[in-house]
Amino acid sequence: MEEVKLYRNMKEILHPSISKKNISNYIIVIDEDILPVHVFYPKKVSNLEKVIIFIHGNEKITECNYLDFYKLLSKNTDSVVISIEYEDTNYQEMYQSIYETIKYLHKGLIRNNIDKNKIVLMGDSTGANIITGINYLNKDLKIAKEILFYPVLSMNYEKASYESMVKNKDFNLGILTKLRNYYESINYRDDKLLKPLELDDYSNVPSTLILAGNIDSLKDEAKEYYDKLIGNNKYVELEFSAHGFLKKMDKDVEKEVFQEINKFLA
Repeated sequence: MEEVKLYRNMKEILHPSISKKNISNYIIVIDEDILPVHVFYPKKVSNLEKVIIFIHGNEKITECNYLDFYKLLSKNTDSVVISIEYEDTNYQEMYQSIYETIKYLHKGLIRNNIDKNKIVLMGDSTGANIITGINYLNKDLKIAKEILFYPVLSMNYEKASYESMVKNKDFNLGILTKLRNYYESINYRDDKLLKPLELDDYSNVPSTLILAGNIDSLKDEAKEYYDKLIGNNKYVELEFSAHGFLKKMDKDVEKEVFQEINKFLA
């Protein structure tokens, strides 16, 4: 990868001097927050029209090598992929910092002639939960579309509260304990910011594609969230896939994932 560069303007991201690996790294400074972003480009960078802003999950939970997935995502969707990196600290500060970064990127992209309907939020696991929290915080942006992989949605992880948590526990060893420990580590409180299943109003949620594994312990809460959404949304269950399936997809699952993403983005 290239050395990290201080972000100055959106044109650097959209028209970069990139490495052979089609990756650039930047640091965005907003107030006193410093957030690195990794930017991944498709093969053709001369006519960039689509941008995916990705919020990754906690790597101890998903065990995912996100670098490999970002490359695959950019290549298969012909999109610029901007991954926002962040520290897992106090959840309120973390969610607010990521929201401010998304606002900064979103407004900059539009000023540089990217169609707002071509800017997509995407995330997996606890990163998908951050995106649902941003919907709750959002008073400024019109996000057109979101894509959530096996989202974390309820915070009810003291015991198995859904059938899928019982039925699929052998395919997701220790997932509830890992989630409970993670949210305790970021000082979780009883806050609707982290609990989108308990919201009263879903009118601010963009058109959403949810991709869950059919043997994911959290798939029932993902389906419940989908059922609450309003408008043009889609829920897809992938065969033989558990929580964190992005870390290793066989060819059939990978093909289905990108077919669904590209249909949704069209």
